[in-house]
Amino acid sequence: MCLAERKRATEIAVEVSGRHGGIVIVHVGNKLNHNESPLLAEHAAQSGAEAISSMPPKDFDQKELIDYYSNLVKAANIPVLLYLFPKFTGPNPSMDEITELLDIPGVIGLKMSDWNLFLMKALHLARPEAVIFSGFDEILCPALMYGVNGGIGMLSNLFPKLFVSIYKAVQAGDFVRAMELQQKEISFYNFTYKYSEDDIFEFLMAKRGFGPRCFRNLKRAMKPETLRSIEPELDERIAVLEDELENV
Repeated sequence: MCLAERKRATEIAVEVSGRHGGIVIVHVGNKLNHNESPLLAEHAAQSGAEAISSMPPKDFDQKELIDYYSNLVKAANIPVLLYLFPKFTGPNPSMDEITELLDIPGVIGLKMSDWNLFLMKALHLARPEAVIFSGFDEILCPALMYGVNGGIGMLSNLFPKLFVSIYKAVQAGDFVRAMELQQKEISFYNFTYKYSEDDIFEFLMAKRGFGPRCFRNLKRAMKPETLRSIEPELDERIAVLEDELENV
């Protein structure tokens, strides 16, 4: 998306979320032009966003990262979340490097799209006041048990009630129930992973009336006839999930 499109998307998100008493965290990272990030941060704040987040520019050293996030804080003047996603930004920084970034005034926490529960817990212990979100749906339950504040994932857009139920079960101390629900999500995810989770996600979002496209430049891994052929099983698996949550 170009700069103007991203600004307009932010405005729409704030407007729609506001109708329902929600809050908006705007991602302002740009791997192609990180100089646009402060502009997006400033616009997000002016539009009414509650916070911003950003993946770090790839291959920045620690000093450059400190400068980058400090500039976002200055531009936005609203809370800033780091974004740890080693798959796209390179190897994990060390604990000391992450906590140094968390100590930047105005940085309130981070989103971790990483399977490393040990690191997640270590960060929670080191900075208990920091907000931590798990970025992977499949580990929301153990991540919550390790002290994170919540999750920001893809399938939660399709099954919000499922993930809210996992959250509530953990908060209530019903870890058995929380893991039962998590395992049902994992079972569904494993089925989509056999084909293409992105294609199936977009297909199901369209079926639910959210528009025909979720990804602008999605590299298609599935043929339309394959999607149609697995649609009955998808519907059956979704029905199982919804039946499980009917009385929640």
